[in-house]
Amino acid sequence: MEATTRPNVLLIMTDDQPYYTLGIMEAVMRRLVAQGLRFSNGYVATPVCGPARGSVLTGKWSHNTGLEATSGAWRQLVESGELPRNIARRLEAAGYACHLTGKFTNDLENANWVCPGFSSWWAQLEDLNDGQKTFWSVNGERRREIERTGTEEGNETMIAAGFTENFIRNHRGAPWFACFWPHSPHGPYHYLNRFEDTHQDERPPTRYGEADVSDKARDARRRLRSSDAAEAERMQEYREKLREIEDVDVGCARIMTALAQTGQLENTYVFFVTDNGYQFGEHNLDKKLWPYEESARTPFVVRGPGVRQDAASGKLVSQVDLLPTICELAGAVASGVDGRSMVPLLSNPAAPWRDYLLVEAEERGWHSVRMRKFNQITQSHDNLLHIRWNDGFEELYDYENDPELLEGTINTPRERANAEDLRQRLETMRVSAGSEYRAAEN
Repeated sequence: MEATTRPNVLLIMTDDQPYYTLGIMEAVMRRLVAQGLRFSNGYVATPVCGPARGSVLTGKWSHNTGLEATSGAWRQLVESGELPRNIARRLEAAGYACHLTGKFTNDLENANWVCPGFSSWWAQLEDLNDGQKTFWSVNGERRREIERTGTEEGNETMIAAGFTENFIRNHRGAPWFACFWPHSPHGPYHYLNRFEDTHQDERPPTRYGEADVSDKARDARRRLRSSDAAEAERMQEYREKLREIEDVDVGCARIMTALAQTGQLENTYVFFVTDNGYQFGEHNLDKKLWPYEESARTPFVVRGPGVRQDAASGKLVSQVDLLPTICELAGAVASGVDGRSMVPLLSNPAAPWRDYLLVEAEERGWHSVRMRKFNQITQSHDNLLHIRWNDGFEELYDYENDPELLEGTINTPRERANAEDLRQRLETMRVSAGSEYRAAEN
């Protein structure tokens, strides 16, 4: 994975993007997916904005950082003691110029504050989910107010892409780390006028609703929304979300063009993920923070020097792996984290890797472990999901026989054979850190 000079790193992270929507992004598919490695089993650490972003910044599970809630996420992050070791500080210490544009985390209100490690800081300020205006902190010195419109000048994704493009064009002589973290496709939806009439009749490809929810936990059953009105509301939001994803694709194309025009593309690693997924009625549930695929999976793509091109991998990868991977590529210190470096997978997608992966949501009251393991005895794959809620309720799903996760009781031979191992492994993973956690993954 060595380059002739130290590589640049671009980390693109969208907000609330369903994993299956990657295919509508023409530029991303052509310039990232076709030129890199796509992981079909990429997962978030916690499927909600604040904790997920905390795990990206620290390479740790939220049960080890205390960053478990979205409300007050910025203040929690500042008070956690984790920022001196965040990814930008590690890369800054290795000689990298670090930039961020977009949504840093929830409840960032202090325009004079800059995350340690970032020398170029163009962060959106709260409340970015309300109103027609969006506010920006520019290097911690002043606010920039933008009126949201359907034009490129008033589109927050295009503005963010422009800030990132300028940083790239002005830093072609030194290694850099740039975070392009657009608020899109999170609501409220203010997309470019050109996309206003697109995706009019589209529906999510995953199954809407579920007739029998007796296998679901009490909290899930309590929050069910199953009605024609609820479905119509979800479908309207889904189509607006697709239009904002189109905005992101335009922004990504603009940034990739800047990399190519400045001769930096072949020496830049590009990572594409989202902070969390989103549900549109799967299991009769809305939004995020659920343990199911629509909430917990993320599009996960990597391109760069030495990365296998137009390739796919089914290995379990996570947001907590981003920090150790990027730090290894940049020659920075990656110690004291829970994730593991994906560098061996980038050139060899079949390299030995973890068999089990945690996804958790302490605020919602559950932890889960996913299993992707080849069974030498049966010569088949044991692909399972085990969920344990804080009140003791359990769900266990067999992806091979039940890919839509409709039957959560233990009933298949594969589930019965692995149930106790999954229980014990999850009990270890949900409280452990570092090497102890990683040992439980194999």
